Amino acid sequence: MKSLKFLSVLCGLLVLSAFGSAVSARGVRIPIGEREYATIVAEFPDTEEYMTDSGHYIDLATLHTAYTIAYVPVYVTEEPRLIGYCEAEDTCYEIDDEYLAEMLAANELDGEKLNKLTFWHRYGGKLVLAAVLALVAFGYFVGRSDDEEAEPAKE
Repeated sequence: MKSLKFLSVLCGLLVLSAFGSAVSARGVRIPIGEREYATIVAEFPDTEEYMTDSGHYIDLATLHTAYTIAYVPVYVTEEPRLIGYCEAEDTCYEIDDEYLAEMLAANELDGEKLNKLTFWHRYGGKLVLAAVLALVAFGYFVGRSDDEEAEPAKE
């Protein structure tokens, strides 16, 4: 019976995730929805060429969007693309293709190798979700067989 309640709660969370951006359970907010990730993949030299107007330097990063449940990326909604990123300002800069090619060539970088998602962002959330569903199913079937054994046999 406990596993049925847990399965109901899990289904309820999934339904609520479709309608809201956060679910609250006893005052704890569980963030649900799309989230952008900027990950630095290469650091440029701190030269005037890569300096922002405020005096900070940009690096090369990937930017992608993923649907998350409690900060666990379940699936990627927007594939990664290379951008300029200033960590000090937490600002993303769009780079046109020609300038990006020049930057990559000047720093001897391979854009295709850098523009990849990590294992966690590509598959990690799916594995966690599959493990939770497997545990729920296992608990449901084990609990079900325990209930059948507990009933006395009728003669």
